Amino acid sequence: MVNRSFPIHGSLNICVEPELMIIRARGPANTEMVLQYQREVNQHREQLCDKPWTSLTVLSGEPLLPPEAAGMMVESIKQAEHMNLVATAIVFNDVQYKSISEQFWESIYQRTTLKHAFFDDEASAKKWLKDALHSAQTE
Repeated sequence: MVNRSFPIHGSLNICVEPELMIIRARGPANTEMVLQYQREVNQHREQLCDKPWTSLTVLSGEPLLPPEAAGMMVESIKQAEHMNLVATAIVFNDVQYKSISEQFWESIYQRTTLKHAFFDDEASAKKWLKDALHSAQTE
């Protein structure tokens, strides 16, 4: 556990629609922001976890994390999988260093078993999520 106190860097907005959690985050973010994310996201996951659900993550700014925070994100994603999360779509919106950011987040998701994909726009991401949800519901 983090044993220091720094101001939170970055911003976060989480909302829930039927069978979908939408996470909007702007970086750069620090470990303290990931701790806040974990606190907030758990409340929303509990609203969805009775049946399969998906998430749309929209990242902007510099969506990179320090190594400790990246590890915390891996554990958070694994926890969501145990709460019936079946797929995540990631959209980079107004991101600096898009290819580096995609490589960074791919390395995080590769450490989980969660189905995930990267998209250029929210409409394409939501269509893919709808298809992934339908597949999970019919299995």
